[in-house]
Amino acid sequence: MRMDNSRTARQATHWELRGYKRKPGRPRKNWVDVITRDLRQMDLTWEEAEELANDKAEWHRLWPNAAIWMQDELRSKVR
Repeated sequence: MRMDNSRTARQATHWELRGYKRKPGRPRKNWVDVITRDLRQMDLTWEEAEELANDKAEWHRLWPNAAIWMQDELRSKVR
């Protein structure tokens, strides 16, 4: 999120393919869908996450908690 808007990786987070229709059935999850779901479970919106990412000190303060949460999520899926 702190990346310059001209960088390809930054542009890819907001990119949508126009005129493309998926086949019938359950849609595949994409990277943004997964991140949005994880943020929702952490009681954050995308906008709040962007603000946190821009505040480097706050992001680094919260990051260890997010990593622990993700480990717990992965463990619960394996069981």
